[in-house]
Amino acid sequence: MVRRALPGVNQIELSFQRRPALLRAPLKEPDAMIAATRTSATISRRLCLAGLLAVSVSACATVPASMVSKDARDVILERDLRGRTYAKGVFTNSITGSTRPFTVVLDGTLRGRTLTLREEFAYADGERDVKTWVITRTGPTTYTGAREDVIGPATIVQDGPVVRLGYEADVTTSSGAIRVRFEDVIERDAKGVIVNRAIVSKLGVPLGTVDLVFGRRPPR
Repeated sequence: MVRRALPGVNQIELSFQRRPALLRAPLKEPDAMIAATRTSATISRRLCLAGLLAVSVSACATVPASMVSKDARDVILERDLRGRTYAKGVFTNSITGSTRPFTVVLDGTLRGRTLTLREEFAYADGERDVKTWVITRTGPTTYTGAREDVIGPATIVQDGPVVRLGYEADVTTSSGAIRVRFEDVIERDAKGVIVNRAIVSKLGVPLGTVDLVFGRRPPR
């Protein structure tokens, strides 16, 4: 187990180290009982503090909420992303508020249970990139996904009319590659258009959002 320097945890360790030295002097039985009770109470309070801190940190790793209506048509990856699809999107930096628009041309090929999805990205600042998803159905509502920059298998779940996708990836930045977490929701909006909303985070801290709109025609 790796130790983490969290507030409260270090205080607990110091309490255990210091208490024996304080208890070396002879104590009467009632005094010993009182000291032990106070020690236990102090440790309990600090454990609770450490636990609350851990919960607070983990709560930051939010997942996009679904906005779809109950009677919306399902998003089926093998059907809706087979063949050529176009998408227009934007990445929004949660820290600076800056945006980075981009478009994607997707070509999906289905063989058996596996959908191979080639994505060709074109960013407004001139950068180009190509990535390929290999998505395999593993059950009635589950898939696994793999891509060049994705660490380990991506988890993909059909949740009613919504598809939920979660994975970690190494993203190249001006300062070098960083590993971030993506949580995506793919669904249909009120007009029946497929949209993809994602939250990008690092160690539970949101860094930005991605919003995509899909269609069978090139975006204007």
